[in-house]
Amino acid sequence: MIEPLIISYDLDGTLVDSIPDITLSMNKTLDEAGLPHVTAGQMKAFVGNGIPPMVERALKAVLAQVKTEKEFKTLYTTILDRYKIYYEAHCTDETRLYTGVREILDHFSGKTQVLITNKAESMTRKILKYFGLEDYFAIIVGGDTLAEKKPHPDVIHHIWDKTGQEGLICHVGDSPIDIKMAKDTGQIAVAATWGYSSRQELTGAGPDYLVDHLNELKEIIA
Repeated sequence: MIEPLIISYDLDGTLVDSIPDITLSMNKTLDEAGLPHVTAGQMKAFVGNGIPPMVERALKAVLAQVKTEKEFKTLYTTILDRYKIYYEAHCTDETRLYTGVREILDHFSGKTQVLITNKAESMTRKILKYFGLEDYFAIIVGGDTLAEKKPHPDVIHHIWDKTGQEGLICHVGDSPIDIKMAKDTGQIAVAATWGYSSRQELTGAGPDYLVDHLNELKEIIA
């Protein structure tokens, strides 16, 4: 067993399944531009690095022909702005908690728990508030909270600074990005297999632990 001072969690694909609302919001935005839809499967592959890269990937996937750089940038800016507005208004419509989330947060309530996501902080807080989870976390770091976002090591240093606890962090996430952030800073990386990355992708990123259910954290963390 490990005894981290801090447990950190990713949001999308780890604590909540947000793909339904992300996909619906993306398709609503594409509709407005007269473009084809994306699938939920595509969006699972596009998320992880924050909203701007996700929108760029979705837009490139549906364009029937290559635009000039200027045309693409203009269209991308419009789609990005409209997506943000629509998603923020609808980010809790179909999003659901994964099984065991509240139980595990209660179980480790005696430890410092934080949330690290590349989703915009305002949207993150709205989702956490909707599910009544906001008070579990001492710190919430969104993709726009700092100048850098995960996997940049500044995120981990920010957690240490804000908590005043410069010690071992156990980070739980569903993507190679989460694993990289933890490993690059000497922390413990726990890969969640129920999220949006395949087991093969997660294994290839070299996590310390691979778990199939949140309850397995009780066997890993003292």
